[in-house]
Amino acid sequence: MRAWKHPLCLLAVVTAWLAALGWAAALSGTTPLWPHERVMLPAHDFRVVMGAGVEDDEALRIGAIGGDGNALQVHALDQLSARDFPVLRYRFRDFPRTLELSFIFRRADSPEDIHATTVPWPGDGWRSVDLRRIPDWRGQIVEVGFAEFATGQLVPASAAFRPFRFDLAELDSLSWQGGLNALRASWFGYVPWAYISVSAMTPDRNTAGASSPLPTLIAATLLSMLLAALILRWRSRRLLACVVIASCGLWLLLDLRWLQGFDARHALTEQLYAGKSWEERDRLQPDEDVAFVAGRVRDWLAAQPNNQRVLVDADVQYVLLRLIYLLLPRNVGIDLFRAGTPFPPDSLVLLYAGGRWQYDAERRLLGNGAESYPAERVFDSGPAHLYRIRRTP
Repeated sequence: MRAWKHPLCLLAVVTAWLAALGWAAALSGTTPLWPHERVMLPAHDFRVVMGAGVEDDEALRIGAIGGDGNALQVHALDQLSARDFPVLRYRFRDFPRTLELSFIFRRADSPEDIHATTVPWPGDGWRSVDLRRIPDWRGQIVEVGFAEFATGQLVPASAAFRPFRFDLAELDSLSWQGGLNALRASWFGYVPWAYISVSAMTPDRNTAGASSPLPTLIAATLLSMLLAALILRWRSRRLLACVVIASCGLWLLLDLRWLQGFDARHALTEQLYAGKSWEERDRLQPDEDVAFVAGRVRDWLAAQPNNQRVLVDADVQYVLLRLIYLLLPRNVGIDLFRAGTPFPPDSLVLLYAGGRWQYDAERRLLGNGAESYPAERVFDSGPAHLYRIRRTP
């Protein structure tokens, strides 16, 4: 009877891990092993809306982006049930690390609304996504597509695009194969740097279906140790030794996962900046337009006789903070905007892409709907406009 304990223990451990992975992927014992239904979406059936692409056999080769720096391909559907097809699979080739990929779709109940979500970077192989984790994936789907764009706040738009090939996409019914493949992509797929990546306590993956492997791995490891101890009748000393070894192995696995992601992110940095001079690297910033505007404003302020305080406002918080940072050590701030304090005469106000304030050129008034100031425009650079306040409101 003792000879059967080890095969039985192995079977129990494998079952425990399958149960844990199935729980993490929201699968059950009644879920089929392979998808019973599949909707094929050949790349050559997609319509290029932004950018330029040509058919390459059954694939679609994207050779250029649109004027706004994005590429978009869409495919119309005959009201496909989102509930019946919750697994998306796609395959690209030569997809650059400098681009992100978004999956977009429209529903029959709101055809004018476009739903978009970032999906795992495709690389050169198949990637799967569990669309059940997307709240908007419901009802009847009438259109799907893919959008490619420069990685936000990381990659300059001028250096982001390289030609790539879109091979195939498909929507599958739920299965263990599709669910586990989607789980693997969410755990180990490449994800670029983000501001929250500096925090070890915060998840650094903001793609669709992303989840942390830590709870699942801990639960599976503890359950495996418990089953092994019960079946093999381990003593407390041996159980403790196995728990220590399993904990070290789990720590090593998570560390290797982090190193794999770090290596992929470092490869992007090398691709962008390797072999370039310091001057080229300094100019190659993710927000080239904001940096250019800040440089022009700095030059203009340097030619002024006194170091006046410049109040900055922008629609996007990131742009607002970047402008303040890039304008330092000039006397800049946002305090009067937030406090509601009247602007002193001769104040300088820098608005980027409108902000919450608008300028009436005919009446020469700068206002936000609640108050307005006599002002004159003294400098323009693209979406940035600098005004001088003449009097209090």
